[in-house]
Amino acid sequence: MSTINFEEAWKEAEDQLTMWRTAGELPLLNQMHDAFEGLKANGWKEAIYCPKDGSSFLAVEAGSTGVFRCHYEGVWPHGHWWLEDNGDLWPSRPILWKPIQPNE
Repeated sequence: MSTINFEEAWKEAEDQLTMWRTAGELPLLNQMHDAFEGLKANGWKEAIYCPKDGSSFLAVEAGSTGVFRCHYEGVWPHGHWWLEDNGDLWPSRPILWKPIQPNE
């Protein structure tokens, strides 16, 4: 029976990793990560944890600076998010959500 040197196996796996991020993308990805974490520190949560009972909440989509009312319709994970704006519903793919405060 042979034994596995896990340290060697881990080092070999790390050596085979491909750096998919370009030098120009790396600072932008770090900035995006910092912004995402900053929003979470201000009470936002990942969209997959939003209420699934049809109630409205606030949502943020990637690439947008808007904050909109939104709700989830259907049975997770096969339902859909709907952004509520201008008296209409729009398909949405939020990345973050937070509860609506009573004064909002």
